[in-house]
Amino acid sequence: MLYTKEIEKITFQDIVDFCNEKHRETIHLDYKQEIDSSLAKTIAAMANTWGGIIVIGVEDEDSKPKLPVKGILYKEHLREKINNIILGNIMPSVFPEIQICPDAKNEKALTVIRVPQSSHTPHAIRNNTKVYIRTDTSNEPEELATIDRILWLVEKREKFTELKNNFYKLAEDRCDKLCEKRGIVIKHTDTIFGICPLYPFEVLIDYNKLQKEIAEKIRVRGWNSSFPLYLYNNAWFEPTQYGSYGFFSRKDTSYVFYEELNHYGFYYHREDLCHSEKDVEGNLKHHSLLWTILTRIDLFLTSAINFYSELGYWGLLEFKISLNKLDDVSFRDLPAPRGYTKFDNIAQSPIDQNLEFTKTFTYRELKEGKASLVIDLVKEISWAIGFSHIKPESIKKLMEENGRIDSENQ
Repeated sequence: MLYTKEIEKITFQDIVDFCNEKHRETIHLDYKQEIDSSLAKTIAAMANTWGGIIVIGVEDEDSKPKLPVKGILYKEHLREKINNIILGNIMPSVFPEIQICPDAKNEKALTVIRVPQSSHTPHAIRNNTKVYIRTDTSNEPEELATIDRILWLVEKREKFTELKNNFYKLAEDRCDKLCEKRGIVIKHTDTIFGICPLYPFEVLIDYNKLQKEIAEKIRVRGWNSSFPLYLYNNAWFEPTQYGSYGFFSRKDTSYVFYEELNHYGFYYHREDLCHSEKDVEGNLKHHSLLWTILTRIDLFLTSAINFYSELGYWGLLEFKISLNKLDDVSFRDLPAPRGYTKFDNIAQSPIDQNLEFTKTFTYRELKEGKASLVIDLVKEISWAIGFSHIKPESIKKLMEENGRIDSENQ
């Protein structure tokens, strides 16, 4: 599928097969016979709206590809020609994925341009004077945006942001309700990991598939653990609105975790990392919380990569970590990698009782740069709770020692 396959692996035949299926042009799909100046308008319009793909070398007929596809003459510097059109005509710049696909004889080529939905709209063309948006109208797929249309787009994105925030609230409320039923209170380190399309504007999958089929495919292992946590001993998620959830609790230690998937691409994990355990003197135990945070972030993002691969989503994602109720909690230092100085400091409770960290990236950036994202986040969290000595290279080394990074490819 041209929407989800790794861009470098798309071939001439993949595009031919896609066109033979006679997909109609939509707000997300456009066919072009040649590389010309209209390309800038289409790319800017897609970036301003919801993203999409452009297939070059295909003539359209009644908004469908005219068969057989002919391609364009294959020659050097096709990619540079496309990049020059983009960089010379669109402000601010857009950086789509581009794949030039020659045929077996290197005579003809088909090209795929995958344009991500942008968070830096509006993108203008023609000396920064014209703003276009993508429409579902086949005879005029790019529409000049009036002030009202630009405001409409902003308002629509605000509504989708509100929808995303509501997913978090629903998940939080469900977890709270289940805790209340079991007489459990999360007293310390109420931790949330959540990831979702930046603007969740469309359903990505049948919610029926989220209980078992997709849940099984997103399960990952590492750090002597697995994720999602709920899918142990062949447990399966329970159905809820938009998707499914899993909940586990132990009343003796107040240990709780809750996980949720929905068909808009929302993936949520909430956990009491500290378990409210106390030592014999009644003081809250010092836990290796940084280590747990490192392992949870890595496994969660690895699982998320599988999730969005199954959903066929390749656009912008927002990842959020919330650490709440940090009063009376101490954090133990990360273990030192082999050959590194052992610090083994115990930090006092952070001055901030609640911490939140947010990152925005595309699916491809997540898939190709997951290790770097994990390292950056753990470094940022370490600094915020008082471990200024922890360096990215020591986090990277720990990940390598635990088989989470191929050191030869980093």
